[in-house]
Amino acid sequence: MLELYHDWDSVCATKVRFCLYEKGLEWASRRVDLCAYEHMTPEYLALNPNGVVPTLVHDGNPVIESTIINEYIDDTFPDPPLKPRDALARARMRVWVKYEDDVLHPAIRPASYALMIKPVVASLPAETIEQMVRMHPNRDRAANWLKTINEPVDEATIVNARNKADTALDRMERELASNGPWLAGETFSLADIACAPMIDRMEWLMMAGLWSERPALTDWIARIKERAAYRKAFPDQAHRLPGPRNPTEGSLYPNAAPVPGGAA
Repeated sequence: MLELYHDWDSVCATKVRFCLYEKGLEWASRRVDLCAYEHMTPEYLALNPNGVVPTLVHDGNPVIESTIINEYIDDTFPDPPLKPRDALARARMRVWVKYEDDVLHPAIRPASYALMIKPVVASLPAETIEQMVRMHPNRDRAANWLKTINEPVDEATIVNARNKADTALDRMERELASNGPWLAGETFSLADIACAPMIDRMEWLMMAGLWSERPALTDWIARIKERAAYRKAFPDQAHRLPGPRNPTEGSLYPNAAPVPGGAA
């Protein structure tokens, strides 16, 4: 029995859904509404004391942190493998997974907060927001949420996120051009699964132009999007947070699979 506690437009949760679909595994959806602070409830914190999504529960045992969850899935369900057989390629895979955790995700997070999360959370009652801040296990993260909600959008924050993303994409372009076709070399792996949601988030934040003159990266993105698991893992329009990309354009993934469990 696999249960995934997640929100639909969380990049870390998407990373795990992508892995689950690549494995062809069945799983039960347990939606945790981040904008309603459901990740701060005592029940959820008992599963994940970090107060973040996703959490995978396998036969009653919780596994937390998306990178560790994906390694756990690949170890527990080894077919098809998502780690290269070659030790050097596995090391390269882990470098890219760590790079997504340490560089790509933190670079984009401030823009996501300002342009996607702020419009939703700012409409909540003040007492609800204050309760979240009191309950959050990460004081720095809670303070950042509070600052994002209460202050006007800082354009410098958006510019800084874009500049950091540009530098990170340079590194991806060089790696794919010299050692591709995938981030770990010849084998599609957990590295590609880790980085793909960040590309999607950058598209939603109107940063897709950053790779228009990076041919190796552009080719990688096209091949990633052709994968059936990719199209199933990413949320359809109804399950997206609002953002700079015009929501009247319709679903970004019109062929996406139905939402497991029918969660909203």
